[in-house]
Order: sequence, then structure tokens, then C-alpha cells
Amino acid sequence: MKVRLINSENLESMIQGLAQLSVSTICVSGSCPNRPQCFSSKRVSVLILGQTCTRTCKFCGVRKSARGDRHFSYEIEAVSNLVERLGLEFLVITSVTRDDLPDYGAGHFIEMVSVLRARFPFLKIELLIPDFLGDEALLYRITSLDVDIIGHNMETIARLYPIIRPLSDYKRSLNVIRFLAENSRAIVKSSIMLGLGEEFSEIMDVLRDIYETGCRAVCIGQYLPPKNGLNYPVRKYYNEREFDYIRRQALEMGFSFVWSGPFVRSSFVGGDSGE
Repeated sequence: MKVRLINSENLESMIQGLAQLSVSTICVSGSCPNRPQCFSSKRVSVLILGQTCTRTCKFCGVRKSARGDRHFSYEIEAVSNLVERLGLEFLVITSVTRDDLPDYGAGHFIEMVSVLRARFPFLKIELLIPDFLGDEALLYRITSLDVDIIGHNMETIARLYPIIRPLSDYKRSLNVIRFLAENSRAIVKSSIMLGLGEEFSEIMDVLRDIYETGCRAVCIGQYLPPKNGLNYPVRKYYNEREFDYIRRQALEMGFSFVWSGPFVRSSFVGGDSGE
């Protein structure tokens, strides 16, 4: 599996801007292979609520601890300055999971979106949220925000949750997506990874479960373990033909938008794959 290297002014500007403004991204923290393409297209997924996650998911390369970073209030101004400096037209905001905070970090999401919307009324915003432990009062406040896309990732099949996502819950994540679909005016999206040891029937099961929540946009990509070597090993590499077949099956289920391929990630910028 190879990605094309890209050199461009946008790429250099993005790298410099992120460093100078101390803005963290899941693109870097999660070792995403699409960084050159996205940064060159002036697309970035900022990582808020610090850089330390309180959960122990086995697929993720983000730093983990029972307590997250204490200082993250600066992120709102830093991200706003990044949008202005680079003239961004689209921004993805995601976060580490913060089970150690009283509101699990929901208030920080709300404040950041409110500031960005007031300062940049035409900015398109996508949120990729944690589950906030299923707190519907917090989720309702999130769904009331003026954003264009809002998502929560299932990541994997039900059988593998206790292994891959031991501090998360399959049904709770489905309920979060259902709540988003029922209460948000934004496009609702989810994402899964392949290559963790799932059977084809289990892929269809999780896609069917996502569809039944009311979500109509889904991303399907190949799991690639971070470089630190401490994560769950790849059990299978899927080829382009297999990804295309799964895409067609998802469209037949009724999904409106399906992005499916080895390098597809939850904030993929590859274009419209609906029919």
C-alpha cells in the first residue's frame, strides 16, 4: 500500500501554521496516511481537548492515560487563528475522549463551534464526536449547533468491541448515532475499519445496524496500525475489488453516501460516492 507524495505551498503552509499556532490534529496523532493529500487541499482535522485520551482503544496511536491534559482552553483561539491564517473553507473538529471531565468535554466543543460560527459564518464545519458516555442532555446541546456534518464512529463489529474498544460499548455508540440522526439537521456520518478479524457477515451486520439508526453516510477503510507497534495487529488487507463490493452492498442497503477504499478515513475528502 502506497500513497503519493505531494509537495505544494498549501502543504508547507499547513505544516507551518499547525506548528506555530500549536494546533493538534488527528491527522498527525493518528498517523493518517492521507495527510499530504488533505493538507495540500487545505483540509485538516483538528484534535481538541488535549492530546491524551482516557480510553484504551487498541487501534489508535493517540497517547492514553486515566487523566487527560489539563490545559486546552487555548485551542479555541488557536484553531480560529488557523482558519483565518490559511483561509480554510472546511474544518473537521474531533477530540480525544475525556471521561475524566464533568461534561466529558462537550462544553468545549460547543464553545469552539460558537466562536468559529460567529467569526467565520461561511465556514463549513464537520464534528466527529466521542460518545459522551451516552448523555442525551449533552448530545442534545451538540445537535443544536450550526454545523454541516456530525459523526460518531462505530469503528468495528460488535464481537470485537470488548477487545478493540474495551472502554466503549457497541450499543451505546449505535444509540449516539441514532440520537444524532433524530435530532440534528446536519448530515450524520459514521465510519468502520476493516482488517481486524471480522467476517463478511459481520461487516454487513454493522452496516445494517448503522443504517437502522437513520445514518445515511458511511466511510469504510483499511485498518493500519500506528508505528509504535503497541496496537492490535492487522488480520487482513482488503483489496480494491473487495472494498468496491462492500460499497455496492452498502448502497443497496439504502445508504446515500458510501466512501470505501484502503485509505478512506472518517474525514475522507475523496468526493461523492453516492448513487
